Amino acid sequence: MPQHRFARFCAHGHRGCLILGLACVVLLAERGLAQAPSVNAPLSLSEVLTAVQRQHPLVDAARARARASRGMRTTARTLPDPVVTYQVENARWPGSAAILRDERETSVFATLPLEPLFQRWPRVHGASEDVRAADADVIAATRNVALDAARAYFRVALAQLSVVGALEWRDGLEQLILYNRARVDEGVTAEGDLIRVEVERDRAAAAATLERVELLRARAELAAFLGKSAAAVAGESLLVTVEPETAVTTVGDLDQYIARARRLRPELLAARSRTAAARSETAYQRTLTIRQIGATFGAKNIAGTQTMLAGISAPLPLFDRNRGEIQRASAEQDAAEFEAVWIERRVVAELAAAHEVTRILADQVAALGTRFLERARTSQQVTLAAYQDGVAPLLHVIDAARTLTEARLMYYRTLFAHRVSQLELNVLSGADPLTPLEPGAGNDTASLISASRDGGQP
Repeated sequence: MPQHRFARFCAHGHRGCLILGLACVVLLAERGLAQAPSVNAPLSLSEVLTAVQRQHPLVDAARARARASRGMRTTARTLPDPVVTYQVENARWPGSAAILRDERETSVFATLPLEPLFQRWPRVHGASEDVRAADADVIAATRNVALDAARAYFRVALAQLSVVGALEWRDGLEQLILYNRARVDEGVTAEGDLIRVEVERDRAAAAATLERVELLRARAELAAFLGKSAAAVAGESLLVTVEPETAVTTVGDLDQYIARARRLRPELLAARSRTAAARSETAYQRTLTIRQIGATFGAKNIAGTQTMLAGISAPLPLFDRNRGEIQRASAEQDAAEFEAVWIERRVVAELAAAHEVTRILADQVAALGTRFLERARTSQQVTLAAYQDGVAPLLHVIDAARTLTEARLMYYRTLFAHRVSQLELNVLSGADPLTPLEPGAGNDTASLISASRDGGQP
């Protein structure tokens, strides 16, 4: 309806136009908060988490380090190569006179280093523990990246809701301005009310601009996880799905989550593997007390007579008994054990905090429910009807409408915080972010890590 026809319609005493205008604003806001309009299909949380776990650079870097650790294990498993020697003695020097008798001696023998044979077990064991630690790092990197992407996802979702709410509130004030301008022209409303609504409209327009700025920043953060271009952020084509309702999951006992975290948390598994690798390094350095041991076997020809050549070589550890390297490896083993203790303490503390946060937010979401928004909506409708009847002032109408908008945002902010806390509790307890929030649920991370013991891929 054109503005002049709307003003004429209001000026003829049809008070229902105010109800119609603001009711449309409330309806549009409800639909906008449920799902923001978009040209492209909005992304769901599962799509975002699947995408970042598949192609994120930090995850790829962790996988590359895991491949490097497998290469080191292959090197540790490789047997030493024998050294083949061909030797000639008593041969005539080029240009010199011939010797009276042919006393040239030729020898062919091979020397097999024996040192790596009894050093092989600690080297292979340590390399295998490094592989398991690297595999645990891959799982930890994948889940941490997924958790950061989920936080960015819900930041975009909340920013979308804020933009929709701010724009709908601004449009509602435009309708209220038309209504009050018509009443001022009719002489039934003071001009101060019209000016007050215009000021509120300008403030709502500024708030909408700031919310759009926040949305652009949130989209940029999410686009970095998805590998989207700058055009997807500036062109407002990066949108997410906003689900208005969710089932509040009951949080289990904290001891069960701690027990699962000690069994499945990849950071703890990596710390234990690195401690075992440090022990293997200490054992390996102890084997280096006697180095450069070799066994030799071959044949020797002396004036046409074949003889056998055999021997063994070993140094005498009189001065260098590898004490320095043994001390270094022992100290690094102690450091790895201390770090493992600290990581376990931190895991338990973080898990306890996440468990309590999830419980508090779950109780708050359940307490709010639908009654919270229903009361705010009822208050806005009652105040609007009272304003029509001349009982309530204009400021009460503005305040009730603003309260309804803020109530919606507070509800979704609490709801999204609860969802993020659920994901954090899953990750901190050693489960995948998208698994159900149950103490016994989640992927068996320990089996994924132990698969590397036989050279398998996690």
